[in-house]
Amino acid sequence: MNKVSVLSSSDRQQSLQAVALMVFLVMGLSGAMAPTLIPAIRIVFGLGLSSAMTVQWIALVVSGLSSLILAQLLHRFGAKAMVLGGLGLMTLGCLQVRLFILAPLGVDARYALVLFSLAVIALGTSVLQVAANLLVVQLGHVRKASSRLTLAQSFNSLGVLVGVSLGTNLALGAGATGAPAMALGIGQAYGWSAAINGAVLIAAVMVGATAWAGSRPSGHAAAVPSGIAPIRAALGSGWALAGAGGIALYVGAEGSIGSILIPYLHQRSVLDLTLEQAGHYLGWFYWGGALAGRLAGTWLLHRWPPARMLGMAAGGAVIASALAALGSGPVAGYAALSIGLLNAIMFPVIFSITVERSTAPSAAVSGLLSTAIAGGAILSVLVGWTGEHFGFGLCFVIPILAYGLIALFAACGAVLPSADKAPQDSRTTSSVGNLSERT
Repeated sequence: MNKVSVLSSSDRQQSLQAVALMVFLVMGLSGAMAPTLIPAIRIVFGLGLSSAMTVQWIALVVSGLSSLILAQLLHRFGAKAMVLGGLGLMTLGCLQVRLFILAPLGVDARYALVLFSLAVIALGTSVLQVAANLLVVQLGHVRKASSRLTLAQSFNSLGVLVGVSLGTNLALGAGATGAPAMALGIGQAYGWSAAINGAVLIAAVMVGATAWAGSRPSGHAAAVPSGIAPIRAALGSGWALAGAGGIALYVGAEGSIGSILIPYLHQRSVLDLTLEQAGHYLGWFYWGGALAGRLAGTWLLHRWPPARMLGMAAGGAVIASALAALGSGPVAGYAALSIGLLNAIMFPVIFSITVERSTAPSAAVSGLLSTAIAGGAILSVLVGWTGEHFGFGLCFVIPILAYGLIALFAACGAVLPSADKAPQDSRTTSSVGNLSERT
């Protein structure tokens, strides 16, 4: 009887891992679309760089500000409802962009509706972030959490690569010349994204039904402290706040660089690429580098201390950003693209070592870290303003500062011991994956 029970738990764990990987894939696909299409959006709506960057930072604000509330909903409803709800919201948002970008309305009205639709996608992404990141962290031994989360993030990078390639081909390709053609391409890109999200939603329902079939009902999550208490615990943890700062700096730097790389590489003084070529370089070198780095990181994090690897990656990003800011030609262009590879392990390592070393409840820390994503919007605004007033090269000064602070965080994490969680915190898995560490 014991043997059957163990096998059943193992099967549920594998099914949950499959669902989590699919979720990370679609998060990357839909989330990467808007920043990639900033050059097209500028033309479609007649915007400057600062205004066009709104499509990137509004997603960070919505995602971040909703995360603490979503952390409470995670306790109440569990991961199954959260994952399915998040996928549904992302599918709806993509369909809305597809509809509104081509609507027979004025430019201002269409832009407002598109921003609203992107906010819906961001809310869906936030729902998935809160549930899926913690789910992956807790589906196994805590010492392997960085490796598991890095593998999941590699699927996120694969989704980003697909999304960037899709958007580039449809909205920035040779056939997309002029505002009407670019608007049509944006609509088609989000239409395909909605179809892919919908397919994953159906798969998640089918696979998830098996994974959660033998689990306890979400009402058991009431055993976990609810309300504002866990949030206060996270806000009272200095290390949780430091991790939140690291997440904000990383998200802001990575997203801002990804948003300006196409016009940056398009410059005659850098690589002098067409917008379509620059889009493909962004996909295959910047986001493809992140994918390769996460796959390699999954293996390396079994052998190297995560905090040490984070420090090395952040230090390399400082150097690459400085070359992009101060250099020109291929050296500057390829240095900027290499930052994608250096970014690869940052989010999963910052997330996992913060959860591991903070004494606050893991679900509360997860909510706080997801909320910190909103802080990245500040960097996006600064990068947009800098690019508009001083040129794209000097935009990289802001990531230099961000990566320098992340390196400092890594140095502190290397000497800080893991925290012993309160016994009640281990039961958080009942609201996340309904699996205990015994599996």
